[in-house]
Amino acid sequence: MSEKTENTLDKAYEPSTVEARWAQVWINERLATPDAASEKPAFSMVIPPPNITGALHLGHALNSTLQDILARTRRMQGYNVLWLPGIDHAGIATQNVVERQLAAEGTDRHSLGREAFIERVWKWKNESGGTIINQLKRLGASCDWTRLRFTMDEGLSKAVREVFTRLYGDGLIYQGDYIINWCPRCHTALSDLEVEFSETEGSLWYMEYPLAEPAGGVKSLTVATTRPETMLGDTAVAVNPEDERYKGLIGKKIRLPFVEREIPVIGDDSVSIEFGTGAVKITPAHDFNDFEVGRRHGLPSIKIMDESGRMNANAGPFAGLDRFDARKKVVAGLEEKGLLQKIDKHKLMLGGCYRCSTVVEPTLSKQWFVKVAPLAEPAIKAVEDGRTRFVPRNWENLYFDWMRNIRDWCISRQIWWGHRIPAWHCKDCKGITVASIDPDKCSKCGGTNIEQDPDVLDTWFSSALWPFSTLGWPDKTKELEKFYPTSVLSTSFDIIFFWVARMMMMGLKFMDDVPFKDVYIHALIRDAKGQKMSKSKGNVIDPLVMMEKFGTDAFRFSLAILAAQGRDIRLAEERIGGYRNFCNKIWNVARFTLMNLEGFEDGLNESGFNMADRWIWQKRNECIKEVNAAIDGYRFDEAARALYRFVWHEL
Repeated sequence: MSEKTENTLDKAYEPSTVEARWAQVWINERLATPDAASEKPAFSMVIPPPNITGALHLGHALNSTLQDILARTRRMQGYNVLWLPGIDHAGIATQNVVERQLAAEGTDRHSLGREAFIERVWKWKNESGGTIINQLKRLGASCDWTRLRFTMDEGLSKAVREVFTRLYGDGLIYQGDYIINWCPRCHTALSDLEVEFSETEGSLWYMEYPLAEPAGGVKSLTVATTRPETMLGDTAVAVNPEDERYKGLIGKKIRLPFVEREIPVIGDDSVSIEFGTGAVKITPAHDFNDFEVGRRHGLPSIKIMDESGRMNANAGPFAGLDRFDARKKVVAGLEEKGLLQKIDKHKLMLGGCYRCSTVVEPTLSKQWFVKVAPLAEPAIKAVEDGRTRFVPRNWENLYFDWMRNIRDWCISRQIWWGHRIPAWHCKDCKGITVASIDPDKCSKCGGTNIEQDPDVLDTWFSSALWPFSTLGWPDKTKELEKFYPTSVLSTSFDIIFFWVARMMMMGLKFMDDVPFKDVYIHALIRDAKGQKMSKSKGNVIDPLVMMEKFGTDAFRFSLAILAAQGRDIRLAEERIGGYRNFCNKIWNVARFTLMNLEGFEDGLNESGFNMADRWIWQKRNECIKEVNAAIDGYRFDEAARALYRFVWHEL
């Protein structure tokens, strides 16, 4: 407001000064902090916790804007609103940031040691890890900032340990040798969801495997593969038992080239008669399908690579080579031996690490897993019964499809930053002690020669507990009683598997109730031409730049009015500029009103209304009704358009 009089606004609308001032007032006055003891009906949301390494992007801006609309609407309607903010420790991403810093200093985490490295990460977190929180405040998000949570807070760590211990006690967490996705660069296991697949132009190599003894005039079998280097770990060749070409060969032996190991020909129904030659190499230690075939037939699993993707001693003459160099040498060696029939071009889906894009290596490893099928069943039923609903409804199909075909979840990561697995291995009896509080002796033999498991939990394990761990669970708090289950979760479609499904499973398991009643899946923001935004295309819109240029209100209103259900958003800078004019119009309306309030007394008496008064009053009531109905139905674009029409064309 102007210094001259409180009933006069500055002539020019300067959003940066107005917005910054009022945003700070809301925080200082704790206007978004609810009272857990209030008798008002509760409305609650948890923010999808952004990574501690992150900066505000358009997805964050859109989702936070839509959540803010819900929070502010419910407050005005008299609800006791909790919008709980937080950030995620982002295990692999954060460790990579600090490791790059150490590399620039000429050292690494192994030189520091585990404890010193973790201290270094906490130091980085305290100095630089709050960037995105300040940016969310700059966006005007009316979260309850007094309740800001971090996935490695002491309270959340307590919840993580309690959940792990209970799941282990129920037989739902186990440790075992299993085929997993391994990143040779990050040196850690990845869950299926952390592998990003892209279509790649590859090759299909046709290789001859000589039979140990010719059978019926057949001297060799030809197999087709996209990964010839893994032949060094083959423990069988499989054919379909109904394939007439190979019926007489099942049970015969093949002499594996280079390593000269004899392996059997087996019959398995999973082999496609039509693909390739109908005969496939089986490498149980380096292929998911082969691992299952190996288990069915009791085949040995031979690892031929180390944790960096280099060939080990089991690779014979190729030991020490990088896996892709070994591929070239194997192909050249087969050609030299006359065992390479042909090479065809072949499109394949290649999996890369979601953090560093390195080609992942399926490999056999001892890891910790959650047995998810018993947890998925009630989570499926809760959506079928309507206790939780997806908006738009079509996203339920994606949820069901994944949940009904779910595989056990690999939860261990071979890094140092994260929740350490609360399991202790006894060096004497080899027993495992799992406990929520650090034990001083082995639960099996009573010995004190125990050591904690070196692995940490997948970041999504702690995130799966977010709706109740942030409210104080496992303690019985007023907040938990008042605000769980939460009213709505607003998020993007790409973490339905990562996060939504896992929160559903954990909420039902530990709270006996769904974690949220509605799941609103917001749209994807594209450029004005409908193309996906990327730095390489140069079409990325930076929300911080837009807020600086046009004001936060104009930017947020643009996102809201474009947020139609089930349709991607096409965002252009010109649109934001247009809604900057709309905000200016509201400013001028308010300024004009304040300039004409002389002699006005508070209070409205409808009996004194003239025809024009009654007309605008009716239009205002119609607008309120339309906006409330639209927001109740998560039709944010319709709500914004109703407000725009009322202000611009009627008021």
